[in-house]
Amino acid sequence: MPYRIVSLIGSVLISTVALADAPASHDAHARGGEADQAAHAFSEANQRMHHDMAIRPSGNVDMDFARGMLAHHRGAVDMARIELEHGNDEQMRALAREVIDAQQKEIDLLERWIAEHDDQLEE
Repeated sequence: MPYRIVSLIGSVLISTVALADAPASHDAHARGGEADQAAHAFSEANQRMHHDMAIRPSGNVDMDFARGMLAHHRGAVDMARIELEHGNDEQMRALAREVIDAQQKEIDLLERWIAEHDDQLEE
């Protein structure tokens, strides 16, 4: 094949690969940005939850359970808020609202229980 045809075919192939990797439109780019923001928020929420769940054992199983679950429930609320901020599916958004309502009730209970029993820790 003449050099010009090979060069042209090569250019077309390179352009096709580059276009395949490029966002199809501004909307696609915006969705990618939204997904990136949500992924970053999920990662931060997950790190915070796991950090807070890594409690120092107190010697009181009930207290350790309450403190660990408190961090776990707060993490669930954080994740649900990310869904509400970035998600589009109405079924998932409805579930996120239910998670927030249910988990907040348990967070309130756990916070009250911890406050009432914190002085009973074994030293």
